[in-house]
Amino acid sequence: MFDFHQKRKIREVINSPFTQGLILVLVLVVGWSAYIRFETAMEMRERREKAEEEVVMLQDRKDSLEEQVQYLSDDRGIEAEMRRQFDVALEGEKVVVILDEKKENVEPLATSTVETEKKWYQFWR
Repeated sequence: MFDFHQKRKIREVINSPFTQGLILVLVLVVGWSAYIRFETAMEMRERREKAEEEVVMLQDRKDSLEEQVQYLSDDRGIEAEMRRQFDVALEGEKVVVILDEKKENVEPLATSTVETEKKWYQFWR
């Protein structure tokens, strides 16, 4: 064990303004480092949440694009998309034009009547 004089010397060193100042500086440096680390962790958490939201959104987009690719990979899908975008019809199909009653002087569209073989999508005729 330390004797009385040695304990007194240790107390003098610890209680000196230089040592207390050094301890204060160390506490401030450690505190500042902890604060910077905390800010960085919060920023990374926000970025991770945004990235997770983006991943979910991109996964939904991927699923919808895969469905579109699957739809357009067969003949039925290609034909339906061509009809939707380019207003085309196969031979023998009739075109129905719905006219607005308010408009006058509208001439009916000429249609060709070839054979009337019913297709799968003509169930309402």
